[in-house]
Amino acid sequence: MADADAPAFTHRYQPGAPGSRVTLLLLHGTGGDESDLLPLGSAVAPQAALLSPRGKVLERGMPRFFRRLAEGVFDIEDLTRRTHELADFVEAAAGTYGFCSGHKSWQAQRCSARCSRWCRRRSRICIGRMC
Repeated sequence: MADADAPAFTHRYQPGAPGSRVTLLLLHGTGGDESDLLPLGSAVAPQAALLSPRGKVLERGMPRFFRRLAEGVFDIEDLTRRTHELADFVEAAAGTYGFCSGHKSWQAQRCSARCSRWCRRRSRICIGRMC
């Protein structure tokens, strides 16, 4: 279900079981969409909330999360930009959907900030390994 106040990714969000503090971020492969991994997410972590965005880049009409220059050759500049865009989406979605439900609002804000920092750290690590 998409929410008008959620960030600008077409996505699906399925709330977790009451009391669950786990949210899985599901990222499809080239040609997939926001619905493809929901059954897998539910099977892997049945109590977890699921957040599944659709990649915004089209390659031969198929959605993906970042641009390639050729098979196996990533556009690093685009990858960096899209990684930050995805981190911003996750941070905003955490606020919209209350990933840290059960926490006081200041704790939820801290959780969202931690999530964003984690995503940004991961993007630097991944990009560093690909260069």
